[in-house]
Parts: sequence; structure tokens; C-alpha cells
Amino acid sequence: MGGLAAGLTRVRILNLRELAGHKLRVATSLAVVLISSALLVAVLGTYGSMSESVREFSAAVAGDATVEVAAIADSGVDAAIAGELRRDVPDARAVVPLVRDTVLLDGRPTVLLGSDLNALSLSSGLRAAVGASGGGIDADRLDDGIVVGAATGLRQGQRLTVSGIPVTVVRVVDDQAATALNGGRFVFAYLGLAERLAGLNGAVDSILVVPGPGVPEARLRAQVARVVDGRASVVDPDFRVAQVETANSVTHDSTLLVSLVSLIIAAFLVFNMMNMAVASRRQSLAMVRALGARRRHLVGDLLAESAVLGLVGGAAGVPVGVLAGRWIVGRLPDTSETVGVAVGYHLPAYAPVVAVAACVVACVGATVLAARSVFAVAPVEAMVPGEAADARPPAAGLLIASGVAGAATIAVAWVVAETVPGRAAIVAGAVYSAGGLLLCFALMPLLVRAVVGASNRLRGPGRLAAVNSERAPRRVWATVMTVAVAIAVGVGISGSLNNLIGSISSSLTGLSDPDFYVSSRDADSMPLGPALDPAIAQEVRAVPGVTDVVGGQWATVNIADARVLLQCLEPGAAAPFVRKSSQDAVRETLAGRGILLSEVLARSLGVRVGDTVRLATPSGYRELVVRDIVDYVAIDSGVGAVANRLLNEWFRRDGDTYLQVTVAPGADHEQVRERLTAIAARHPGRGDWPVHVYTGQEALVATERSAQQAGAFTVAIQWIVAGAAAVALLNTLLLSVLERRRELAVLRAMGASRRFVSRMVLSEAASIALVGAVTGLILGSGLHVLADVILTQTTSIDIRYAPQWSAFGYVAIPVLLCLLGAGVPAMRASRMNISTSLVDD
Repeated sequence: MGGLAAGLTRVRILNLRELAGHKLRVATSLAVVLISSALLVAVLGTYGSMSESVREFSAAVAGDATVEVAAIADSGVDAAIAGELRRDVPDARAVVPLVRDTVLLDGRPTVLLGSDLNALSLSSGLRAAVGASGGGIDADRLDDGIVVGAATGLRQGQRLTVSGIPVTVVRVVDDQAATALNGGRFVFAYLGLAERLAGLNGAVDSILVVPGPGVPEARLRAQVARVVDGRASVVDPDFRVAQVETANSVTHDSTLLVSLVSLIIAAFLVFNMMNMAVASRRQSLAMVRALGARRRHLVGDLLAESAVLGLVGGAAGVPVGVLAGRWIVGRLPDTSETVGVAVGYHLPAYAPVVAVAACVVACVGATVLAARSVFAVAPVEAMVPGEAADARPPAAGLLIASGVAGAATIAVAWVVAETVPGRAAIVAGAVYSAGGLLLCFALMPLLVRAVVGASNRLRGPGRLAAVNSERAPRRVWATVMTVAVAIAVGVGISGSLNNLIGSISSSLTGLSDPDFYVSSRDADSMPLGPALDPAIAQEVRAVPGVTDVVGGQWATVNIADARVLLQCLEPGAAAPFVRKSSQDAVRETLAGRGILLSEVLARSLGVRVGDTVRLATPSGYRELVVRDIVDYVAIDSGVGAVANRLLNEWFRRDGDTYLQVTVAPGADHEQVRERLTAIAARHPGRGDWPVHVYTGQEALVATERSAQQAGAFTVAIQWIVAGAAAVALLNTLLLSVLERRRELAVLRAMGASRRFVSRMVLSEAASIALVGAVTGLILGSGLHVLADVILTQTTSIDIRYAPQWSAFGYVAIPVLLCLLGAGVPAMRASRMNISTSLVDD
């Protein structure tokens, strides 16, 4: 205890007091640590909110149920299975059929729930809806009576039309328990009416099974699976959470990659600060050593100091990250239809802990390297005027060890990126960043010589700047790397995102081939339904100038607990699967004898071309041969293509959800579009969902825009990191002037003009900017290539590397900031008071 108390006293009296004397340096480092923590909290909070919103809603519906029989396709589960489960599953306390869909109220998607009185066995939220209605609705009102949450804005007794069916609001539920159901924006109907509102004929969306007292989940699941026998998916009621996380993986992974890189950058800047701290405290450290303190005590004090820095910066970043996450979630589009519920902000409990812990570990890890300088402090030598610790480059052994470690770390990053499947590959980005910094540390003498050589070419003040750079290799290296870091982040991340968007466009070859789409959804959404009125196709074929109309549909299919998208093709269809697959594979697929898979889906199923895929369908198990595997933008757990008639026969999905329309050469496209739009307006989809008309090019642009929006947060993070590096650069240059104020004063006393002194500072900054730009371009290019490999693993799109001319913008801006940032210290150096600077210690 005595040693700990002594250590805390040293940290408080020496280290923290020293920090208080260098406010600008500490503020800059704290700002970067704060930003890193805020970015981690914002990323984890934003995407955790989607998962948690779905988890809360699923829990509010499922209640005590531990097993769910989910529909394989959106055609539902045969309602008769519920009776079979009640009869043949002895360990089930309750079997609850459930309709779960989305309907339009006042043009806004609203959750639809439907069940019978068995729902009383599930959760308090459903009990609030079912129980209240059970006490307030006559039996003869069940055919048209609905219960709504208070957030719908409807009132009791109000008549309205939902999904084309006249209904009456018989109860408005404002019970606190019911707010867990999508924040109170829901419609509840008894089973028969709910099936009609959802367009289900003798089917439900899922069946929830509540176990009897003490029944193990595994035993109950086995009994349910035996009865279901492949006609539906037997899953955990929480399976939709994993589906949402998978659907958002592209954006989540890219932003998390940048956040991890920013954490490495924060560690690097803390390393620079602690390096300067050791150099500036050389005499005070020597005094403590002379008084009997051991080296390990001093190192421990520095580590404690950095831990405090990481703790304070990380904790301060949490509320900033929360605000950023709330801002992002508040600007997300209405996700009631795509996610299933409206997304509210939820900060995962682990997010602040992870962010603060990561900042502390990064700061302490960076200080471990800087603390090695303490071992070079000899008590007698350090207490007399002499060479500053910064004037000597690191020992050759340390440089060699850093070079070997850096090269090995970069190699590990490439191995991880190439071999680790899925989202775990994003760790390679942070590993590469750490390896690059270690390798550049090993190249410190080379980088310093490059700065010295560049300064010498500027003559006059430049040659004196070269002497200054040669005398302070550590400071010069730190400043060079600050410039390089800002450039590397911009070049690497922006380049990979541009390649991702370009590769997405390439993976969607064929999407823009049709002149027009008539679709159940707009260009920004997958046309998953409802099915189009057959009259639309007939009227479209009669439009003057239309030469061909090909139908098709998209459907969601649950394979186990994974959500897969199936495109159902007709002969003559234009689609990426058709353009990318071999003619034989397309022919066999259209004949109903095969399936085409995206790389994501093939990987998740563990199959290759020629293997057989066994699919559970409402009509039993079916098998198809994998005819081809192509790169396709990662949507949910993957994408597949089959013949349209198979979806009709196996999944009971009739009709088309979109039409591809081809127009004759020379026809007036605007006139054709007006006619198609008029037809669509006359035939809205089930539930009054509007039918949309858009061009093939608009469909491609909308998909690219979605990818760009997914990368917008990543780009914003990248600029924040670059901005923090620019601030740190200004701080470093200013500190270099302050540390050399005595020699600058001597120059002024010897007759050097103010202009000469300022040009000397600017010459050094220009040389540093040049070397930093080249270093950053090399590091950034490597990060660009590696990020392409990482995103290829996480998205399973074949992302092709292509250098980006925009990278030169990311080089020019930090260099310009470096030169502009040098203006402040140059001006301060030229205006320095000679007499005061000569006597200052």
C-alpha cells in the first residue's frame, strides 16, 4: 500500500502538474482521444439501436415463448400447423398463431399484429391489446374491429379503411406495456381479420410456442421440428435481430473499420505527446532518479499518466458519441417496413465500456514505447546542461526490432484480410495501421534525412532549418508522421469506398437494361410485394411503343434463421444473374432445374457449383443444383435466383412484384412513362400500397446512391480524423518553436531578420509536408488495397482495386494545412522578444 500511495503522490505532484503546464499539448491529445471514443460510441450506438429496437419488439411480442415456427416465405405458415402442434407437442403450454405485417395508416407504415386469445400466454404488451379488446368487443365485432396504439393518432369509434378493408377502432390502448409494441404505433386485429388485412389466405406469419414448466428449450424445439417437418423454419424468437445486423453489415463494417483506424491514430498522437513529455522533463526525471527513484517507478508513473489521459478522453467522448448517435438515428428513414419496427436510439451497455477501455489501452500501449526514453536518463548526466534527449535518434537495436515487428504486423494484417471470412476481417485495418507506424518508426533516420535534404534545397533559411531538423530527429519524425497519418486515412478509406461503389455498380450489370420498371416499390427499395394487379401487365402491353413486358418477383425466404432474397426469373428477363452467369446455367435455372447463388449465400450455405441445395418450403423439402455463383451486392444473408414458376409452386407466391418494360427504338419515352404512371395509379397494390414507375438507369443510380449513403458516415469519420491530425500538426509545429525559443532569440540577436526566422520555420514545415505527403501516399495506398480486400470479405463483392485521382486531393489538403499551420508558429517566432527568450529557462 505504501508503494502505491508513493506512486500516486508522484503522479499527482510531478506528472499531472507537468501536464497542467502544457495545456495546448494535452488539449490536442485529449481531443483526439475524445474523438476516437465518440466515434466508437456513435458507430456501436447507431447500429446497436437497430438491433435493440428489433430485439425489444420481438421480446414484447414473444414474451415467454422460446421457440418460433417462422414462415419460410412471406406467403406465411399454414395455420393448420398450429393445431398439429397443440395435438402432438406435449411439452407446449401454449401454441400461439401470429400475424405480423406492415400496413399503411395515413401513408405511413404501421406494424400489424394479429392473434387469438392464446396471445394472453405471451407478453404483457399483447395482453394489454388482447385483454382490453376481449373485455370491450362483442363477438360479432371481431370481423371488423381493431385495437390500436395511442401513437397511431386514431380515436375510439373511428371508421377507416386498412388494406382496402373497412374497419372500426374499438379500443385505443395507451397502457405503458403496449408502448413496447413499436412505441405504441401498432394495429391489433383478431386472427381472421388480421389474415385478411395481411393478404394471407389460411396462413399466419409465425407460430410461437410457450414451454411448459421446467421444459428444456432443446427438447421443445426437437418436438416442434418433428411436427413441422420442413414446412417452416423452427427458430429462436430473436432470430430477426441477427437478420437486421446482417442487412446493415456493409455500413457497420466500413464505419467500424475507420473507427478502429482512428483509435490507432489517437495512440500514435499520444505516443508523440509522451515522447515530447519525456524530452521536456529530462532534468526533473533525473532529479527524481538522483533522489532514489527507480526506472520502473518512473515508467509506471508515465503509464499511469497516459491511463488518466485515456480515461478522461474516453469518458468525455461517450456523451459526444451518444449525441452523434442520436442525431444519426433521428435522421434515418422510416424503417417500419424494412426493419419491421421504427428504430429508436438505444445505447448498448457495452459501448461506453468498450470505448473507454479501448482508449485507455491505446494510450497505455503507446506510452510503453515512449517510456523507453526514461531508461536513457542518467541522473548525473541529465542534471547538467547538455544534449537534449531528442537530439539522439533511437538506438539501432530498437529501430531494427521496430522494423521487424512492423513488417511482421503488416504481414499478419494481410493474412487476416485474405483468410478470415466475414466481419472479423475488419481487424486487419487496425493491425495494418499499427504495423505501418512501427515500420515508419524504424525508418526514422531515413525520413529525417529526407527532410534535411529537402530543406537544404531551399537554401538560406532552409539550410538552417535542415540543421534544426537534424538536431531533433524524434520531433521531425513525429511531425512527418502526423502529416502522413492525415493523408493515409484520406487516401485509403476514400479510395476503398469509391472502389466499393464502382464494384457494386459492376455487380448489378443488367439492372439498367430495361427501359422502365413498373414495381411494387420505389427505385430505392426491393420490389418484395405486394403482387401487382394482373391487369397492369395487360394494359402495359397495350401502350403504344412498348415492345416487350417481362414479369418477375423478389421474395424473402428464411433458410434456418437467415433471411435470403430470391429473385424469380422469367425467360427474357434482364438481371445481373442473367448477365453474369453462363448461358447453360441460366437455361437450366429458367427450366426449374437449378439455382443461381451470390457468393455470400454460397459461402453461408457451404456449397459450390454442382452441389445440391436442400430448401425447406411450405410444401416440404425441395432440392436444386447450384448452376453458378456470381458476385452480387450483399443484401441480407445473400441472394439467389430461381425460375418464377418454382416460387409459385413451392412457396405459394403467385403474381409479379415488378415488370420490366422494353420500348421500341424511336418511341417517345416521356409519353410512354406518362401512360405507365397513369396505369400504375389506377391499380394500387393490396393495402393501397402505391405502384411505382422508374427507368432502368434510375434503378441503378438508386442502388449506387444507397451505397454512397452507407459510406457517407464513413467519409465524415475520415474527415474528423484528418481534422484531428491537422490540429495535432499545428500543435507540434508550435511546440517546436517554443522549445527552440532560446536559439531563435540568439539568431535574432546576431542580426537575423524577422523574415529570415519566419522563412526558416516555413522551410522546415514545407520539407516536413513534402516527406509526410510521400509517406502518407505510400501508407494510404497500402491501406486502400487492404481495405478493398477487407470489404471483399465482409460484403463478398469482388471489389477491384483502382487508383483514385481524388487521392491527390487528400494529399494536397493536409499539405496545405501543414503550411498554413506553420504560419502561426512562424509569426510567433519572428515576433519573439529577444531578451525575454534569452533569460527564460
